[in-house]
Amino acid sequence: PMALDALVDVMEARVDNSRLEKERAAVLSEMTMVNTIEYRVECQILSTLHRENRLAKRFPIGKESLIRSWKNDDVRTWHRTHYRPDNVLLYLVGDINPNEAELEIEKKFGHLSADKQASEIKIPAIKEEASNLADALIDQTVKAAQSWHYPPVRHDWCVPKGSQIPDELAKEEGAIDYDIHLQKPYSLDDKVEMLNTEEMTPGEKIRPHLYRHELLQAFSLHLFAKRPVEPIVDMESFRRSLSRRIALAALQIRLNVGGRSDDPAFTFVEFNQLDSAREGCAVCSLDMTAEPSRWKDAI
Repeated sequence: PMALDALVDVMEARVDNSRLEKERAAVLSEMTMVNTIEYRVECQILSTLHRENRLAKRFPIGKESLIRSWKNDDVRTWHRTHYRPDNVLLYLVGDINPNEAELEIEKKFGHLSADKQASEIKIPAIKEEASNLADALIDQTVKAAQSWHYPPVRHDWCVPKGSQIPDELAKEEGAIDYDIHLQKPYSLDDKVEMLNTEEMTPGEKIRPHLYRHELLQAFSLHLFAKRPVEPIVDMESFRRSLSRRIALAALQIRLNVGGRSDDPAFTFVEFNQLDSAREGCAVCSLDMTAEPSRWKDAI
């Protein structure tokens, strides 16, 4: 019950001046600490990998100009827009009686509703925007198609020839007229200069991106392919997943051995595939670093 009380406090967050200023200072301090060249490179990589959806523009630390300017009503409006019972998942794990747990959840959270949260949004236009957002969340996104844990995004998939993308994951224009994937230009967008997508062979496209900065001390190459997360629901799917991971581990060992020669062309190389719930896809990646003078040999 005490844990549920804490979660109720999260859902009913009070926004007062002292708390807001304390959190503002903490986030600005964190922003200063993470503003490294490595973080900037990571942002560039994610902006390229997910350029077709909102993940390319929604990094956790946020925008400094907004963090400095937000008032109580701004924070409260944002909270009430997103922290609604219909947009929340609650897990209870342990030796718990389900019937007792259900009664306790009803007791703690029963007074909350989307309408109640919306009643504290003072700007009518924001209420309409929140309604459109709620509809768009389940319109042609991996969140609706695969798991409510996933973000509300669509992906440009990269799959082997002959493989089929499930219809529910195929990228199509949604029926809701709402820019949930943030493909329109916005004033606060970071300036990322994307290169044009190139078709190497019929049906095989790549979208390259170059990033240069005076603080970079090494050359790095990153190759990515996004595929739908394959659910493991039976022994066959488990064997397929396990076999793939064994093959990738063997390849990684060979790459490590190749990097131990007397004069390796690269200083680091890693090949991996991870199922990412926070990105709503499986990302297959090859990452390599090398001395700037040997970048051609490394490739």
